[in-house]
Amino acid sequence: MPGVPQSLVGCALLASETAADIARRCRSDTRLLSLLVQEKCGDDANHSRFARDFKTLADVLVQCVVAKRIGQQFPELNDSVYGEENDTIQNNVGRDVTIRVGDTVDETLECLCEALDNDLESARSLAEAAHRQFTVDQLNVDLVPPDSEVLDLTKVGIWIDPIDSTNEYISGNVEAENEFGFHSSGLHCVTINIGVFDKETGKPLAGVINQPFYMRDADKRWSGRCYWALCNQQQKGLHSLPTFVNENKPDVIVTSSSECEAVTTSLRQSGYTVLTAAGAGYKLLCVALGAVRAYVLTKDSTFAWDTCAAHAMIVSLGGNACHCVRPAGLEPLTYSPKTLSGNRTYCNAAGIIASRHPQTVQKVHALIND
Repeated sequence: MPGVPQSLVGCALLASETAADIARRCRSDTRLLSLLVQEKCGDDANHSRFARDFKTLADVLVQCVVAKRIGQQFPELNDSVYGEENDTIQNNVGRDVTIRVGDTVDETLECLCEALDNDLESARSLAEAAHRQFTVDQLNVDLVPPDSEVLDLTKVGIWIDPIDSTNEYISGNVEAENEFGFHSSGLHCVTINIGVFDKETGKPLAGVINQPFYMRDADKRWSGRCYWALCNQQQKGLHSLPTFVNENKPDVIVTSSSECEAVTTSLRQSGYTVLTAAGAGYKLLCVALGAVRAYVLTKDSTFAWDTCAAHAMIVSLGGNACHCVRPAGLEPLTYSPKTLSGNRTYCNAAGIIASRHPQTVQKVHALIND
């Protein structure tokens, strides 16, 4: 089919747009969004960051769609696609429903009808969205991925964050861009992250990020923006990231609103402008785009699915994402396959320093650990 790349990155890019379309449909229908927004429990919840942590039907369906698309095109990866969410959600009568994307719209519709208490209209809308096919000429992306990659698929693992910054997604707020060209909160901070890594070395290999809520038209309809990058040894430096570097503005470091005051004070005293933004994926994307000098977080509140995709982009640009707090030192973040153990296994427990500039990573690490 014209406009459909055969590469893994190309497949992930197109899947991300189907996922973004689902996210926009759910967000535009307040009734549909409210039907299945539930609190995460136990080990699935990110209690180190949020007093309450939520997942939505959109999260679960998006993850299933991306995994299904990749598995269809690359069957050898069927057991190597991992996601933040489990595939079960509780409907409004208290019954657990396992979300499955079938081979046909009708198969997916049957599952979604059960999840949505037989709301046929809403279920059909989502089932059709789950099977919608895009081509690259329909995407807002600056460069088409290559037709092939130098990847050994027997060693590849994939982490999906279906909707990063779920709380911003649920609230639906729209915040203005700040003077440095990025958003502190709101729907603009929502991202869909698909990261590819080497299961043997733990190194990131490629990443796709989709911003489903990038721009609104005069009728307040949202459209998205896509980015991809390769950082495997043979193709390092291939990416679609535009040039957006604030060379004539202060050095901005972005962090979480939960970051401790001692860290932010130390950074400001060293000459950095310190600002906050929602979403680990979005903050890392701001690093990749050059909107900020670095992302710093000393907390243990991000996970493999949050960081893998953007980490690959930053490495493709000559930078890195490293552990922040000793004794981990300046070792780069690494990634491992998902097992039956809980989500905390995949936590970036020693925090993050990410920058396109290796000297910034070293300088900030010294400041924090002085």
